[in-house]
Amino acid sequence: MDTTQLIPLLEALRTDIINSLQAAGSDASGQTAKSLTIVQETDGLQLQLPGYIQLLETGRAPTSSNPVAGSPPMIQRIQQWCQAKGIPDKAAWAIKKSIDKKGYKGKPGILSEPLGDDNINQRLSPVLENLAHELSELLLSLVE
Repeated sequence: MDTTQLIPLLEALRTDIINSLQAAGSDASGQTAKSLTIVQETDGLQLQLPGYIQLLETGRAPTSSNPVAGSPPMIQRIQQWCQAKGIPDKAAWAIKKSIDKKGYKGKPGILSEPLGDDNINQRLSPVLENLAHELSELLLSLVE
């Protein structure tokens, strides 16, 4: 199968996730949206998402006693967020300390709605119709 026919499906899902992030107020700087990429692999296509995006939906527990630093470190991500929101840089440390101590609540639906069965089936339907049409055309050309 020609995997390039799946690109419109993945682009639609990418757009749905971006719209969901924006509707939830979770994409202040635009960095998360930019990090959603469609990648061609030898065996197909993938919509790649940053690892932290799941935390936007599920939330985050307080920081453990021996945390592993993220890449980029959490303070840098918070500083970028503060800049995008027009919040003074010095507030970033207070926000980080609050997250370290209390964690933060997620926003259910950010990923689960765009990547839910209903939405995927809706987005997949035109792709499958196109494939069925192409297959019909191919079969008709073989019969003639």
